[in-house]
Amino acid sequence: MTFTVTSVSKVYGATRALSSVTLELRPGEIVGLIGTNGAGKSTLIKILSGATAPSSGTLSLDGRPLAFGGPLDAQAAGVQTVHQNIDDGVVFGASVADNLTLDTLTGPGWFLTRARVRAAAAAVAPGLGLPLDAPVESLPASARQQIVIARALARRARLLILDEPTSTLSEVEAGVLAARVRKAAAAGVSVLYVSHRLSEIEALCDRVLVLRDGELVATFVAPLERSAIVTAMLGPASGTSTGGPASGTSTGGPASGTSTGGEADAPARREDPAREGRDVLVADGVRAVPGGHAFGFRVRAGEVLGVTGLVGAGKTELLEQLGGARRPVSGRLSLDGVPYRPKDPKDAIAAGVALAPEERAAQAIVPGWSVRAHVTLPWLRRHGRSGLLARRSEAAAARRVIELFGVRGPGHEAPIEALSGGNQQKVVVGRWLVGDLRLLVLDEPFRGVDVAARADIGRVIRDHARRTAVVVASSDPQELRGLADRVLVLHEGDLAGELPIADATPERLAALMSGTSSRPPAGRGGAE
Repeated sequence: MTFTVTSVSKVYGATRALSSVTLELRPGEIVGLIGTNGAGKSTLIKILSGATAPSSGTLSLDGRPLAFGGPLDAQAAGVQTVHQNIDDGVVFGASVADNLTLDTLTGPGWFLTRARVRAAAAAVAPGLGLPLDAPVESLPASARQQIVIARALARRARLLILDEPTSTLSEVEAGVLAARVRKAAAAGVSVLYVSHRLSEIEALCDRVLVLRDGELVATFVAPLERSAIVTAMLGPASGTSTGGPASGTSTGGPASGTSTGGEADAPARREDPAREGRDVLVADGVRAVPGGHAFGFRVRAGEVLGVTGLVGAGKTELLEQLGGARRPVSGRLSLDGVPYRPKDPKDAIAAGVALAPEERAAQAIVPGWSVRAHVTLPWLRRHGRSGLLARRSEAAAARRVIELFGVRGPGHEAPIEALSGGNQQKVVVGRWLVGDLRLLVLDEPFRGVDVAARADIGRVIRDHARRTAVVVASSDPQELRGLADRVLVLHEGDLAGELPIADATPERLAALMSGTSSRPPAGRGGAE
């Protein structure tokens, strides 16, 4: 049975997460879905799995309209989804057998015995090789993921959606999963396979759909050409750039070519800031992820260093090491010539290094707190005496961020939730600019924000770089054009290349990000 998505759009406030997406998922076919962060993959999965309703457009099964009131409706229609956050699919405190049989032994008339549960579990996942009586929380994440995937495959699925299913699996376990996915497709199941690992996509998929900025921009049919897929993900080159994100970003979507501004809108960069400024941060022999190759780089005063790569390349892991949110895997860091090894973000802030994390809602926002409280949270000692906060001082700092970034909202005493996503991001980034920093580290600062907010954030980052060093990571390298002076390109945890922004053409970036360009020898530092 063919699942059809017709002109589906999803709007959250002023943000259009999906725009008129139309596609077909046919029986027996494995279809890959890829795109950079913020491309709309998660939103499409939520719509197909019944977790959210489209703002417009229709879903149908063999021409019969589908209207999901929730995930149970989608499951009843034959849609089985394995989400990326694997612990959403298991019940802690229950055994492996209980988790394997959550929805198979709950019908009327069942008298549950341990023997019956174990027998049903063995039927659900033959050859899984896990201790059926063990508490599920005692197993590593990879084993819990195998449980959820096995349970999904055992259901009578018409459409199986797998969102980053191998993110915690070993190479052997990923091979077992691939065999199960092929077996399901051979039995007539439609499979939508979401992964940032292009090698998996190439090996498994019959077709590949590419989302960019909420639009379905390309479809590829096997045999697949990796560099062409990456080029489609990144979008066409543009001759102009904004003070913030990608050149060529437009309100009309990626096909539009209308830029939000030209080079004149961005603060002027020095001809070669990397040669003029002092070394603020030097990294030697570091690894983005365990098992990766060691490499080195440096960030100099007055420059913006971009870090890019596909999802899962190791950008976040590297930046979290710089910001104290993750212990260094290996190597040495120095800050202004002094050894730097922060134990936690508090240590990093004390040393003059601040990290604005990738996940705004989960990592940077306290629900119910005001804009003022969010701005001054890292700097409370500066806004009070004897343990008492000076509200006037806090308010002045909040107003400074609001004016600097053009934050739109009810005011600095309003709860952060009263602001749009783009204005929340302005607060999350802006609060670091009211303190004295030596290095500002920003992980995906443009994610989930509209074009205007991107330009505002980029303008202020560029201006701030005149006084300090900045590292900005983005899985969409076009967001770095007009902002960064140099770009580090990561591929599967390794440094694939380092380019001056003038040499960072879409073709060169696509080759480095996809791994089709040769990896340079490991080095000690950045451009000399």
